[in-house]
Formats: sequence, structure tokens, C-alpha cells
Amino acid sequence: MTPKLTSISPRFGPVTGGTDVTFAGSGFSLVTTENKITIDGFDCPVKAAAENAVTCTTSKRPGLRNSTLVIEVANKGSTALQQKLFRYVSYWSDDTTWGGEFAPMEMESVYVPTGLNLFVDVDWTPMLNTLIVEGSLIFAPHPTDPTH
Repeated sequence: MTPKLTSISPRFGPVTGGTDVTFAGSGFSLVTTENKITIDGFDCPVKAAAENAVTCTTSKRPGLRNSTLVIEVANKGSTALQQKLFRYVSYWSDDTTWGGEFAPMEMESVYVPTGLNLFVDVDWTPMLNTLIVEGSLIFAPHPTDPTH
């Protein structure tokens, strides 16, 4: 009877919110208000629901936070997440990631603090002096890679 999550699409979205995310699996409620989704402590309002999938629209996520996901279904409890997670990300190519400035240049240093998921969505980065990662560094899959 426990709801089960089998996939998330897309798996990443910007910290500015507004991403429609579909959580596929089994045991969800057909009534949108009976499915409650919380990502990184922020509500993700459900806009569509079926027994095998729910879709919500992400809220804005300010600040640095560890990635978390909770999906609760009325009268059934928490969904078994199967080690799946949606991640709010800051994109390498986005100037707001770098405080409104441009991306790091040759021989500069980059620090990715805890609670930041830095999504490298560019084909190449400059040679860096130092890269310290305490959060997460995520590389976009290559478009010709059939496994992603």
C-alpha cells in the first residue's frame, strides 16, 4: 500500500523555481490535494495527479540547503523514494550563479559550499587554480550519451 517512486523528470531545476516536475511511480492519489510534495523544505504545489504520477511546480529556493524530498499521500503516508532526488541547481552558465558577474576565468578559484548544487552546463571550463567542492558538482550528460 506504500506509494513508490520510480523516476523523476526532470531531475534538476533552477533555484529560481517554476519547473514542472513529474514524479512517476505507484500509489499516488488521483486527488491533487491529497499528494503533498516538499523539496528542500519548500512546498511544490501539485498541479496534476494520477495513480502512477504526480506533477508539481517548484517554488523559489533561496539560500544554501541540503537536497531533500518528501512525498506524502493522504491515508497512505510517505512515499518510498528509492534513493531518487530532485535537485535545485545553480547553472555554471548563469551570471546569477556568480553574483551577477561573469563565470570564473583562467587560473581563478571556485568554491562550491555545502548546500549548493553547481550544474556544469557548458562544454568546457577554463583551467582553474583551485576547485573546492563541499556541495555538489553535477556535469550535464553528453547529448549523444544514450545512458542519460
